[in-house]
Amino acid sequence: MINSSCDLDYAIVAFVDILGFSDMVRSDCENKNGSLKFFEILKNINLETKEITGCSIMQFSDSVIFSLPLAEENYEKMIQILSEYQYKLLCNSIICRGAMAYGKHYTENDFMFSQALIEAYQLERMEAKYPRIIISSNLKELFAPKCEHIPGVIKEKDGYYFINYFAKKEKEKLRKILQNYNLSLTRYTLRIREKYYWLFEYWEFTFNEKLPFNQQRFLRSTDS
Repeated sequence: MINSSCDLDYAIVAFVDILGFSDMVRSDCENKNGSLKFFEILKNINLETKEITGCSIMQFSDSVIFSLPLAEENYEKMIQILSEYQYKLLCNSIICRGAMAYGKHYTENDFMFSQALIEAYQLERMEAKYPRIIISSNLKELFAPKCEHIPGVIKEKDGYYFINYFAKKEKEKLRKILQNYNLSLTRYTLRIREKYYWLFEYWEFTFNEKLPFNQQRFLRSTDS
């Protein structure tokens, strides 16, 4: 039983949405050879991340919640945790988006009551849009200017800072992953394809190189 006098402590909380989760569940559950590919990938990455980092991680369906006590060192730690988590998913053909915020937060066993989670969830739902994990403005301002220029964060033209999960990663490995995505784009609607186009542009920005399969956005009538 939860003591009603318990204090709600401040925490850094990230809400991450696994994109395409329904298709993963369907693929595993309808797989005739009994293989649970995506189940194993997601479970193992969650367990590994929790064991290595000590971060609290809870997954329910396509939603993954990360939390650490509010502290300057945990701000940078959370960025590193989410960067590695998102990169590991990408290496297994899984993309995600999310948001990171802070506020009062309480969790015990299977009970959670969190102002920070609500803010992170709303920010992910309304603003993240692409395969990126954005940082709430009030969280970033809380630790500025000391943490203003940490290498794990990029500012996009819409004003949001997001976690740079391509930083210090192998260029050719990422190129091959994106090339494989490109081969299957025709299966998806434009709304979904836009998320992969964003990934292509993110790679080009990171490595200052053009991907041959990433078509320019605007075409003249003579180019079609």
